[in-house]
Amino acid sequence: MDYEFSADLWEQACAVVDEVLDIILSELKTQAQKMSENLEIDVRFIRQASARQGLKIVAPDEFDAIVPFKLKGLDLKEVRLKDTDGKVLPGQMRMSVQNPSAKSVLTERFPRLLTLGVFQMDQGTWLINTKLLQEKVFKSLMDKTLSITEDSLKRKGYNVTRGSRPPTMNIKIFSNLQFPIDVDFVPGLYLKDEAVMIPDSVTTHPRSIRMNFPRFGLMKWISKENPRMREQDKDVIWRNCSSSYERYMFDMCLNNRERLYIVTACRIMKAVVKTLRKRQNHAANLLTSYHLKTIAMYCIELLTVPTVAPPGFHLGGVREALGYFLKFLKLVFDKETLPEFFLGNEYLGKIFPDSYFADEHKKYNLFAKENPRQVEAAKYGFGGIEAILEGCYTYASLNESVIRCFENRVLRM
Repeated sequence: MDYEFSADLWEQACAVVDEVLDIILSELKTQAQKMSENLEIDVRFIRQASARQGLKIVAPDEFDAIVPFKLKGLDLKEVRLKDTDGKVLPGQMRMSVQNPSAKSVLTERFPRLLTLGVFQMDQGTWLINTKLLQEKVFKSLMDKTLSITEDSLKRKGYNVTRGSRPPTMNIKIFSNLQFPIDVDFVPGLYLKDEAVMIPDSVTTHPRSIRMNFPRFGLMKWISKENPRMREQDKDVIWRNCSSSYERYMFDMCLNNRERLYIVTACRIMKAVVKTLRKRQNHAANLLTSYHLKTIAMYCIELLTVPTVAPPGFHLGGVREALGYFLKFLKLVFDKETLPEFFLGNEYLGKIFPDSYFADEHKKYNLFAKENPRQVEAAKYGFGGIEAILEGCYTYASLNESVIRCFENRVLRM
């Protein structure tokens, strides 16, 4: 399995993405201002996921980014979302307009969006309709933008086509590189910046450091029938985005040898999954890049944060890191459960003390949105993963208390 690519190829791909997005987002900002001068798009997109975290494999052909935007002049409040049984849905919320005389403010500042139905009344409160904001506003703006920028992009040697996977805006870039580049960028409503003091036990510095984490709301809505969701809530759902915290989880690996063992193990696992999908392996068919990243983050937390790991514990190398990764993965398949790292994680406060996500106590199983039969079948493909990695991992020296902690505490829903 050859999963490496050159630094030069990486730089070339980044240059292509940066130039194309600069052109597109500049025009998107202009079109947004024409629709509403108070809809402000930040052209300084935030690269995220594997393209940002050093986890990319095979080729730099996929990039993910958040495009921050603001609704200027609105006093917005995050309202926890509950199901029909009154239970809080982890990580999900509604956004309500708190301005006095809200209707007048919306009429004055966002007349076009109000006409399109982006703001809707529910029990005396104005809410943002995420489905209409995506489909009537951002999709429309993107269509106009790509039409306007098509010629200028072609003059620079780029052919750009558009896809749609709401709430993601997807483009495919054809350039002088030997492969097309897929770029998914998601509009993110800027909520606030959160200053967190990262403990010296976590950082690679000799003291604690204060880090700034912007938090965004991502548009989400229910497209399928969900009996546990109030009908009037299905089009007003936002998801609290943890991407800035996720980026830091991998940034703090850069100057730490033991954490880099885990990053390498994760990249190897991504290559294995990519290979086994071609053989219709049940485990590989289920696992996504985010599933693997989530397990990697649990490894970083349980194995390399001194206030969480066993006293005096040290990770011996990549083979050992792969051993823990595989042990965790086997338990995930057996229990058919993989909790979202940033929701209900009892150890998160050891890394991000007093932060928004450290205060989230309700867990969410990432497999809840997958096909149940596919989740159940995944355990039968685990042997194929072990077989392809034979000689690359070891179970001999693993600390059983770490594995028991993952099984009995992390995977306990």
